[in-house]
Amino acid sequence: MNKTTNLLLPKELESFRFEIEDTLLSAMMITPYKRSTTFTESKFAGEPYLPFYQTYPKDVAGEPMRLLAQINFAEMPPLKDFPSQGILQFFISSNIFMNADHYHEDIFQQFYKIRFYPTIGSEEAVPNQEFLAQTANDWFPIHQELALKFHPIQEPVSALDYRRIHYLPNLISLREDVDLHEIYLQHFLGAGAKIGGYAYFIDEDIRQESQLLQRYDVLLLQIDSNDEIGIMWADSGVGKFFINREKLLQKDFSDILFQWEHY
Repeated sequence: MNKTTNLLLPKELESFRFEIEDTLLSAMMITPYKRSTTFTESKFAGEPYLPFYQTYPKDVAGEPMRLLAQINFAEMPPLKDFPSQGILQFFISSNIFMNADHYHEDIFQQFYKIRFYPTIGSEEAVPNQEFLAQTANDWFPIHQELALKFHPIQEPVSALDYRRIHYLPNLISLREDVDLHEIYLQHFLGAGAKIGGYAYFIDEDIRQESQLLQRYDVLLLQIDSNDEIGIMWADSGVGKFFINREKLLQKDFSDILFQWEHY
């Protein structure tokens, strides 16, 4: 990976530049904006691409899910380890928000569904009746259809990623009046909508105490609250999906960890 030397650091962290730059990962920042989209375009919310042979996704209770995000990789600049073409879809169920005090973790896709289409058929898509029957409600975090723009970046390990303490063990304060952990937290939260890179955690990285969950080592998608364009996870939260790198390289999206948090 090509590391950049243009990473902006506060002066208190400058002596740790080499260690911090050594954690850089490529990521694709996502800028959502209000515009109607076609069936195959990248989007948040809206109507998904649905081949004629595919049924609309339902949760374990048999209720139709809603499209959270659709990524058409052909519209996105290249990102290491990720597909260069095909459509990746993220559906979530209203039941995922029931009885969830702080976060929901589910690796069996009972209340969300990830679908990947390596190729896009030329058949004309027809509006799906289950999609058309859906009505706006309070639980869904995205209030209207949004088109997406992509911008590649490189970012250092986020402040609450469980790996930060291993990547930056020397990030300690030698002066009582300087709290380097707090300074790092202020500058490198990992917030925003993105693919790849490091995740933003409000409370904690749930992978920290679980070797089972640590296999989900790639941030597949993160959608952060953004009130200006109508994205709000409960009380200003964030939703993120993780995948194992080997599974990603195999384009196998059957094993996904989803976590959402809010204040």
